[in-house]
Amino acid sequence: MEMKPDHATFRHYLFFWSGQLVSLLGSSIAQFIIIWWITITTQSALYLSLASFLGLAPIVILAPFTGVFADRWNRKMLIASVDLLQAVATIILIVFFWLGGISIWIVLLLLCFRGVFQAFHSPTVSAITPSMVPQDKLSRMNGLNYLFSGAVYLVGPILAAVLLQVWQIYQILWIDFATFLVAIIPLLMIRIPSVKKKSENSSFKVDLVEGFSFIKHARGFMPLIVLATALNFLFTPFSTLLSYLIVFDHFGEATELAFVTASLQAGILAGGLFMSVKKEFKNKMAVCMASIFVAFVGYALAALTPTGMFWFMALSVLILTLCLPVANVLIQTITQTVVPLNMQGRVNAVTMALATAAQPVGMIISGAIVQFVRASYLFLGCSLSGMLILIFSWLFTDVKHIEKIRKLE
Repeated sequence: MEMKPDHATFRHYLFFWSGQLVSLLGSSIAQFIIIWWITITTQSALYLSLASFLGLAPIVILAPFTGVFADRWNRKMLIASVDLLQAVATIILIVFFWLGGISIWIVLLLLCFRGVFQAFHSPTVSAITPSMVPQDKLSRMNGLNYLFSGAVYLVGPILAAVLLQVWQIYQILWIDFATFLVAIIPLLMIRIPSVKKKSENSSFKVDLVEGFSFIKHARGFMPLIVLATALNFLFTPFSTLLSYLIVFDHFGEATELAFVTASLQAGILAGGLFMSVKKEFKNKMAVCMASIFVAFVGYALAALTPTGMFWFMALSVLILTLCLPVANVLIQTITQTVVPLNMQGRVNAVTMALATAAQPVGMIISGAIVQFVRASYLFLGCSLSGMLILIFSWLFTDVKHIEKIRKLE
């Protein structure tokens, strides 16, 4: 018999979630250290791009399949297994650094393995949330997760940079292993509900097809995924080339870059804080679309910033990043609400794979375009395209009806 989310499962989830945040801090520190080492050792943009690609490629390729495992297997054991394997990969990296036998190809290979483990980990953790958090708390919980994850991603690189002044790389990487040990304690202590009925004995292929069938036939779900992928693609130039815009279009220095980046982070944290305290919206999809539209307005204003007027750019970026957490949390909550519990892994994995695939493609294309036009023109074109896509999607697709999908029992 399936456990339904209640106060007890919610308490267990909070315990599990706190451990995952600690683990995320260790991963954030390790990621910064590895990227820093690649940067100073190779002094090559090619290797940095290759590192990003090898980290993302396994997620794009494997996620639709690993999502099936997230729905078929014991989720607690699956998370524990991939976390353990990732910890082993970190220890291998530590040994190579300690012995002085490290090379760029070893680092790239281990980054690829970390991507494989993440392809299992992310859809499984996402699938757990709606099975343990009551529906009336989902939106706030997603907001809290967005808020604290944003804080971790802000603190992690700062802490890593400070530690680099006093410790060797292999010593700092032990933090990643230590946070794994902390995170595994609540995972082993809690009970994670099973969502697969004992009577079910379907094959891997049947489960895979069933997940894609839901995405295809659930009213408004396919348009939502296509829309999310397109919008993620259009936002990629902003995240990739903001520093380029500040330095080369506006002749800014490190101080101006830090000022605008601080405004960006403030928007993310404020948006996450708002969603962590806001009660449920009646029409989540309408609010989500409106939030993304306003974010694109901020995007356009950043592109139209007069040369050197960095306070205006910082305000524009604040508008953009303040709205994105609202939209992301609402999309996540809608998915958790309308997708059957026993399909959460598969559906989340496909959504994650498509959204992730848009990033490397967007990076490559935007990097090529700015060789011929100003970054501000590219930003403006992406923002206006995004507004038009949002309007046409709302008017001419079923995306506005997605909240009417009934769960399959």
